[in-house]
Amino acid sequence: MSCLKYLIQPLPQEEFLENNWTKKAITISSKGQKDFTDLFSWDKLNHLLNFHQIEYPDVRVAFDGKVLEAKENRNLTQWCHKGGTLIIDQIHQRIPEVSMLASKLSYELGYPTQVNAYCSWSSKKGFSRHYDTHDVFILQVEGSKQWYVYTDTLKYPLPNQKSSSLEPPEEEAYLSCILHPGDVLYIPRGHWHYAVTKEEPSIHLTLGIHSRTGIDLLEWLICKLQHREEWRESLPLRIDNNSFNLSVETLIKDLEQYINNHNISEEYYSYLDSLGKPIYQYALPYQAGFNIFANGIETKFKIPQFQRLKISQIAEEEDEYKIIVSGKEVSIKGVPEKFLENLFSRETFTGKDVINLLPDYDWEIDIMPMLSKLVNERVIFVEPGV
Repeated sequence: MSCLKYLIQPLPQEEFLENNWTKKAITISSKGQKDFTDLFSWDKLNHLLNFHQIEYPDVRVAFDGKVLEAKENRNLTQWCHKGGTLIIDQIHQRIPEVSMLASKLSYELGYPTQVNAYCSWSSKKGFSRHYDTHDVFILQVEGSKQWYVYTDTLKYPLPNQKSSSLEPPEEEAYLSCILHPGDVLYIPRGHWHYAVTKEEPSIHLTLGIHSRTGIDLLEWLICKLQHREEWRESLPLRIDNNSFNLSVETLIKDLEQYINNHNISEEYYSYLDSLGKPIYQYALPYQAGFNIFANGIETKFKIPQFQRLKISQIAEEEDEYKIIVSGKEVSIKGVPEKFLENLFSRETFTGKDVINLLPDYDWEIDIMPMLSKLVNERVIFVEPGV
């Protein structure tokens, strides 16, 4: 089951995407059929606080609608006792189970994700009414929480268009709901909301999806144009209107020509692919070149999950290809493209599998160096003890 379908079940994915995504908040009740304690819990919260040196603002307290200053983290438990909301950011970088969920959803949707944890204790509001500049899924882990969601006052706000500079809507909330463990609430970006904890202490996770916009596309295009001399050149002094206007018109024509001569959508799509990071990046001592083939041809390798990988031929060399993954390029020479496509379509493989795919290649002379390079470049990983 896809990650998105898991989050919104039993609601059909097509119905959610058509009626709710970026449009309207919706509550999805688990009806006791699932929970999120495998992702997060009080024990995992305490582990983070006790054994990880998390600094402000990644850990902070909100009280009566305001985030407290960094110095108040010294009194964290006292503020929690008073009813403050404890927030820990970036737990997808700290908890493996959460990282797996966030990485899988990011891979499916094609955009970065982020997960924060919110822990609250009483009927006080941690935050005043506000909106987020990205879409969020609220995953209720422990306790229960009352949520109120209002219409947007600014369609599709950008990251720099914060709710603190705007007035909230005057009308009543269009959605009021109580989340229980296992329930999910989706809130589109720009939709105002706030929450109040019920009687029991509450933990919820906010899973944010940072979709790209037309503004992001233009910013990427600007970065490309920075490499062109004519776009770095100063515009004429404005003492001569004709020269200034002519220069601007010339740049506009150059931009039109650049766009017509490039497949912008494909290039931007590939650029977004390059931003993805594998869930695991390190596997020592293998990546330092030690004990890679401890089991000889029975050594088992795995392809990192949730990474977008592309294989393309290097034009000048018929038998040389580049593997593009996680923002880097790794060249492989002397093997057929069909072999690479076959290899990277698998989740795992052994040295013996590679021998069967390349029957005319020598294990020690050809195959071992190639696999070693892929391990060192963190394109494939050795399965320990297998």
